[in-house]
Amino acid sequence: MKLPAVKRCLALMLEENFPKRLEMEIVDKDGRPVQNINYESYLMYQILGTMISKYLEQYSCDFSEEKFEEIYNEMISYVYSLGREFVLISPLENFDLKDLDEFSADGYKVRRLNEWEIKTLMGSGYFPGSFFTPSGGSIEIIYCIERVIKTPSKKLYTLFPKEHIIEDFMTALRLFKPGIIGFNVILCYPKIWTDTWAVLGSLAPQRYALRSPKYVFEKGDLEPFAAFWNQFKKVKDQLPDNIKFSLRWFNKSYAEQEAMDRLLDLEIALEALFQGHKRLDLYLAHFIGSNKNERLKINKDMEELQKIRGAIVHSGYHKRAQEREFIDLTESYYRRSMRKFLELFPSLSYIKIIRNIKESILD
Repeated sequence: MKLPAVKRCLALMLEENFPKRLEMEIVDKDGRPVQNINYESYLMYQILGTMISKYLEQYSCDFSEEKFEEIYNEMISYVYSLGREFVLISPLENFDLKDLDEFSADGYKVRRLNEWEIKTLMGSGYFPGSFFTPSGGSIEIIYCIERVIKTPSKKLYTLFPKEHIIEDFMTALRLFKPGIIGFNVILCYPKIWTDTWAVLGSLAPQRYALRSPKYVFEKGDLEPFAAFWNQFKKVKDQLPDNIKFSLRWFNKSYAEQEAMDRLLDLEIALEALFQGHKRLDLYLAHFIGSNKNERLKINKDMEELQKIRGAIVHSGYHKRAQEREFIDLTESYYRRSMRKFLELFPSLSYIKIIRNIKESILD
């Protein structure tokens, strides 16, 4: 505190507008704002303390005014910036890139976790790298989804809950192609003054059972996914409640440890997609079947699915509920159906689409 450079820094921070720019608010034990505050002790701890920790980490204990000035200027850039940028990242589980280092789509980026992010996640109890699943496999976590958010506020907690920012993109990835991809946490930190005030937002704890195929995004997926994401983004906020409910069950199926639970989630998602129509076998077949033979096959598979569901509900078991091939097939039917709904929105309303299916059946 006796060093001239540090004294100058504290003197600046004690100017009237500095705490306001930092949006500091001190309250008493009853939660009421304290008036006429002496901010010195708080600034020493929250700002100078952070700067000292940052300095020690980068340069050890040998003081250099020039090096201190670099950290000081970075802090000033953050506090006095007109618009703030925060980085949201979520580690991707069971995911890989092929023939790509990273890719971007409309403000989102999928890339490798950097060294600081890995260190911060590990310090918070989340371990990127490899971890063991209940099924006895392991999942590598080296990639993440990134989204940069611009906001006038420095209060990171105002950015939460923002899980849907990541969930929307994750849902699009899952609908685009098969593969068991998951995420559990969201790390948020300032783009400038990076290792200050980072916030880790925990989602509902989920561990994704290691199932094949691993989700692999390839170079050839870039253009078709960009087109699909643009359509998904355009209509996602206008979707009927039953479609949103259906997507919720589809996403839930990715976190299930038991094959039977995964199949039940997908069956519920399909029923919700078609508003619980009793003849799901006919509606689905006429909606996505391209010819008579394919419609007959889909019809037969959906009749089987409904038999399996009935057996599970009444007796708690059906041997085909454990067949991965049948579960994957059911998931593919859901993915094709939902993607077709998304392609038809908003040109056609949901009611009109269902009416067209019914008329197709009657014809």
